[in-house]
Amino acid sequence: MNIIRNPGPVYGQLLVVIGAALISLSPVFVVLSGVSASASAFYRMALSLPPLLLLLMYTRGRIWLGLRNCGIALLASIFYSLDLSFWHQSILLIGPGLATILGNFQVFVLAAFSVLVLHTRVTLRLILAIPVSIIGLYLICGVQWSTAADGFQLGVLLALTTAFWYGGYVLLLRLLQTSFDLEGKIANLCMISILTTIITGLVVIGSGDSFDVPGVDSWLYLIGYAVICQVIAWVLISAGLPYTVPIKVGLILLLQPAGAFIWDILIFRLPFTSVTLLGVVLTLGAIYLGSTSTSPDEKSVSG
Repeated sequence: MNIIRNPGPVYGQLLVVIGAALISLSPVFVVLSGVSASASAFYRMALSLPPLLLLLMYTRGRIWLGLRNCGIALLASIFYSLDLSFWHQSILLIGPGLATILGNFQVFVLAAFSVLVLHTRVTLRLILAIPVSIIGLYLICGVQWSTAADGFQLGVLLALTTAFWYGGYVLLLRLLQTSFDLEGKIANLCMISILTTIITGLVVIGSGDSFDVPGVDSWLYLIGYAVICQVIAWVLISAGLPYTVPIKVGLILLLQPAGAFIWDILIFRLPFTSVTLLGVVLTLGAIYLGSTSTSPDEKSVSG
């Protein structure tokens, strides 16, 4: 726990690497679980609660940190619920790799907020990232837009919309976490998990989806999704991020979308062409440029 509490630069960077690699498994768990998009979002949050609460008890933190923080956590939970619902549906429509890469366009939401609201300087990296991302997006999606299978267009739109919801969530989480130590950060994650569990549960009911889980294998995938991706990965990244310089953060966090694309090829036999691969490389490059054009506190990972 001391390494996680005060990891220092070397271990801090290692924690972010491990966390990003673990989160790359998120969309794989969603597909393998065999449940609906809204149900997988609900179980991700619900099953993460026990380990998070145990971790909170171990660190002797307290979950109630004031009315203001609860209000911010509620708003963050609404954005997070929308993010998970849109992202999971896009995963089921266009696959883990593409859905996760497009969802990582949230770095441009953060960059836009930084420039328009915080009035930070527009950097050359950001200027270069925009046209590169457009070209990459066209090579991945535009070339096959009119000939793709049913649901492809909707999946792409949902994945891009995910970037907006997730960017909003990251900004609210940053606002919530800024003044807290590790115990406070864990407490805030617990609060968000509780609220997001309630909201995603209501989404399942309201959409007419089922909470049914097909079998033992599905339960194991859902538990792995919650514990590995929602708890372990997020705690590692939260602990290591302050000790990692911005240029390295942007590069390390590319492990998540790049890893999801690789898992999609290896596990689900995703077909791809040289044009698609070039588009992926350009898009990841644009995401990297966009992520390193903002401050270290704004770095995030989708999933």
